[in-house]
Amino acid sequence: MSPTSFISLFFLTHLFAGKTILATPIPETVCSEDLKEKPSDSLVKFVDEEVVKIAKACLSNRDKEDITGNTLKYEMAPFLIMYSLDEAMYVIGLTELRSVLGLPLSIPWKQRPEPTADELAAASTIEEYYKLKEPYSLQHGNSKYLLEKHLPPAIKFLDERFPAIRIMYRRHLEESVCIVDKKGIIGRERVDYMIGEYWNILAPIVEAMQGITSQLNDCRFERTNWYHRTQFLRQ
Repeated sequence: MSPTSFISLFFLTHLFAGKTILATPIPETVCSEDLKEKPSDSLVKFVDEEVVKIAKACLSNRDKEDITGNTLKYEMAPFLIMYSLDEAMYVIGLTELRSVLGLPLSIPWKQRPEPTADELAAASTIEEYYKLKEPYSLQHGNSKYLLEKHLPPAIKFLDERFPAIRIMYRRHLEESVCIVDKKGIIGRERVDYMIGEYWNILAPIVEAMQGITSQLNDCRFERTNWYHRTQFLRQ
């Protein structure tokens, strides 16, 4: 396992004080010669299979209570977890993005305005530049429904129940680092490229999560898979 992966696993176990966030062991990605502009065939196959499985998953009443950290009963839980699972999905991805870029893994619970051109120009380090451009969700630190304390149990649940989510982020972002480094892209352009790749892999993961959250209140019906591969495959 690479040093970055080890740091990521260590941090994710101590992300929130007093809370255990279990991370999924992720095999190291090797930069192969045939890795060009698109994700590897093995990654595409993995994403195809896992997105469908996640989208068709059904949460039990016990699951719903676990996601809230056992602060709400299952009848009250769906409204909260619709937002907490969505935000947890983003935070997992941002943690993996920071990890592959070699940046500090702590993600502040705050929303900032869109950076101005002057602010971006004044950033003296890659870390400062990234923090100005970090692709938060619209709800991050600015939600009418979530507090920061709602995230640890939601992240923990996703890591335990759907470890493929973190693996998809990690594998895609590692492959993307290989591609951008082969191109010789460095500095701010490298950060911009990787943020673009974060959005690319986020697209199928969002669809997987929509499959879960769209039918939180009723698991009697067969799930419809509406997974589209266009953006992820750069087609």
